[in-house]
Amino acid sequence: MVNVQQALENLRDSIAQVIADLEVWSTLQEVQDTLGLPKVDVSGGKHKYLRKVTAVASDDTIIRVAQQMLICYPGTRAQPSDADLQLFQDALWWIESRGIQQISNTCRYRIIESVEDTCFWGRLTLREFFAPAIPISVYGCDSMPEVGDDGCLYRAFADISVFFGEKSRQIKPSRISVAKYFREIGLTEWPDRRFCLLVERLVHPEVQLAQNQRVLVERLDELLQQEDFELRAEGSQAGLPVYKVRKRATAACGVPKYIIFAATEKPDIVIDDALDMNIRIVRHEDKCLVYDRPPPAGNLTWTKLVEWWCKQTNKPSNDEETRREFGERLQASLQSEAERVFFATYFRVFKPILGDDLPALLPQVYLHYDPRSLSERSKQVLVRQRMDFLMLLANATRIVIEIDGIQHYSEDKNSEGKRLASPSRYAEMVAEDRRIRNLGYEVYRFGGAEIVYRNAEKFVALDSAKATITSFFQELFTRHGINPVLERHSRP
Repeated sequence: MVNVQQALENLRDSIAQVIADLEVWSTLQEVQDTLGLPKVDVSGGKHKYLRKVTAVASDDTIIRVAQQMLICYPGTRAQPSDADLQLFQDALWWIESRGIQQISNTCRYRIIESVEDTCFWGRLTLREFFAPAIPISVYGCDSMPEVGDDGCLYRAFADISVFFGEKSRQIKPSRISVAKYFREIGLTEWPDRRFCLLVERLVHPEVQLAQNQRVLVERLDELLQQEDFELRAEGSQAGLPVYKVRKRATAACGVPKYIIFAATEKPDIVIDDALDMNIRIVRHEDKCLVYDRPPPAGNLTWTKLVEWWCKQTNKPSNDEETRREFGERLQASLQSEAERVFFATYFRVFKPILGDDLPALLPQVYLHYDPRSLSERSKQVLVRQRMDFLMLLANATRIVIEIDGIQHYSEDKNSEGKRLASPSRYAEMVAEDRRIRNLGYEVYRFGGAEIVYRNAEKFVALDSAKATITSFFQELFTRHGINPVLERHSRP
């Protein structure tokens, strides 16, 4: 853990040092004004003056100035070195993380040791590999090792000769392990963000051939997951995924025992065994579906859901008519035209692309359940009971998708037949969103007006609806590593 206050003090000293080294008195005033640094009255040289300036500046000012210098230093005489910029950036990252290192030194060692037997720099030179992640000038040219014919790293001593009287002898290059080299350049001293840049560089398609990238992603991801991080595909270059190190989504507590979905009427549920939480539907059993299998380790796919349905109904799972019948049963539960357009577009666009791997989109899912009606209670005790759509993805990830109609943010019609905006109803909705997000759910909302519009007495799909829905799922699937190059195959 790094002392944040010390990081701030170091940042003050670094800012003062860099500006003093780059500017003369005649240019200092303009740079100081542009950066918004305070004025002070102190005698002495530039360094003493600027250290006083940064000492009296507030913490927020120091952070803002460092951020501005990273983006664009206002001086015209010279620019900060890569080493200076790294000092600024690392200090800012430590301050941002409150000095907490989430990726342990042990994990860092293991990741670097896992590439010991590889030419981790791939198709690049060492300098080209390090440049975007760790500025080389921080360490000086002499500290960069050389790559031997055997693909190993060696100290750069090959051109040094030692003279013994009239004879000379070439010093044999000294091999250095990858792990030792990274320890020397500060592996355990970097903020997490700096280390993540290195990992992302190790698996970047610019660096690695496709096969090598796949091997490294699998190897490094396994180690990162032990620290609750993961490599997540978030884009592509030339058809190959570009990975980012991300904190793993916090999984919702527990394992779902039952998923009650596709409800066309509210089921009447009793608990047969309170200890094991076994439930039984005593009314409207035929008006909903109850998925009672343990969720799969990976994504709950459309194929797995159909297989479950076929076992429930004793029908063949490879029969197209059965699949169509199941799809119609799900569609029957949809509550609005916007939901129907959303559901149909998802299948039309992504089923041809993902086939059997298409994640199931479960409609009208009971997330909460109140056995009594609103009229019986006289007041509402649950903000909502059903979600419009639910997806269950790998790593116990639960995706909730809501399609908001006007009833989500307005009250009943007034005497003129118009609905009134309801800040309290909207506040209840967003408060509930926050609550279930804190339980580990991902919640995404669409306005119904993004998907349909009213044409006379009915709602009709917008021309842009397909593009809106397709773009959302492309980004969602990329985020969760599901066929991360969808954009090559699917165009709205």
